Amino acid sequence: MAYNPLIKLAQEEAEKGELPEYEGDVDLSQYDTVFIGGPVWWGTYPQVMFTFFKKHRDDMKGKIVIPFTTHEGSGLANCVDDVKKAFPGANVMKGFSIYGHEVRTERAKVEKWLKGVEN
Repeated sequence: MAYNPLIKLAQEEAEKGELPEYEGDVDLSQYDTVFIGGPVWWGTYPQVMFTFFKKHRDDMKGKIVIPFTTHEGSGLANCVDDVKKAFPGANVMKGFSIYGHEVRTERAKVEKWLKGVEN
């Protein structure tokens, strides 16, 4: 499969605890609520997200943080706990997960979740 080299690289990064660089960034100071989302790889977010977490650890103090994931069977896995560890000064809310293969067809599930977040 074409994605096998990427899977192998991602697994190696996770096993070694590597923090790969990423391009671009965001100013979080203007937000009270921050959604953090990505796929679940080996029980948590991809390592590049931990790079982001480390960089923005202090920026999340006092903010509401809402984790979400796509997955193919692991649900939220360890993502919520890992976000709580990454941002101890934040109010980390209950997370949301959806099967990756449902993303294009199950908009109603996402909308229902978001309506619950509003309340």
